[in-house]
Amino acid sequence: MRKELIRIDVWYCEKFNITHLYVTLKGLIIMKVLFSFICTFFLFVNVSYSQGLGSKTHPILFQLKKTSVGKYELVMELPPNYGFQKDAPHRILLSGKGGVEIKKAELTLTGPTHPKKEEYFEYVKPMPVQLTGKGEVELNAKIFYCDFKKNICIPGKVSEVLTVN
Repeated sequence: MRKELIRIDVWYCEKFNITHLYVTLKGLIIMKVLFSFICTFFLFVNVSYSQGLGSKTHPILFQLKKTSVGKYELVMELPPNYGFQKDAPHRILLSGKGGVEIKKAELTLTGPTHPKKEEYFEYVKPMPVQLTGKGEVELNAKIFYCDFKKNICIPGKVSEVLTVN
């Protein structure tokens, strides 16, 4: 009789463990699917927020103005109460797309000192760029600017496409 009780206990024990294991695996699969959905949702929200749903994340305005045949000026503008930092490690990269070839570009920031704060440019002088062809110019930059009202300085990461006619 004792052997029979042990077999019954083992059988019930095994059945309980298998059932419990089945529930645990099923729960893990459901949790994994739910976790994947949540991660995908937050990734989508983060990408949408960082891209601003089509809006810029910086107040800097870039324009490529033609001065003569093959010669252009890259113009950078900020709204009032903003300034470009003088001693910051600004970086501007231009690359031609769709038939545009960049011959020469002087991409250093120069300009007069801001009247409110000496560490900033009031504005940046246009930078000369020599191009050939028609198409687009891809601009990637890291520009350091400050908002004087909020008293904060921000590194603006810029990725824009400018059209050359």
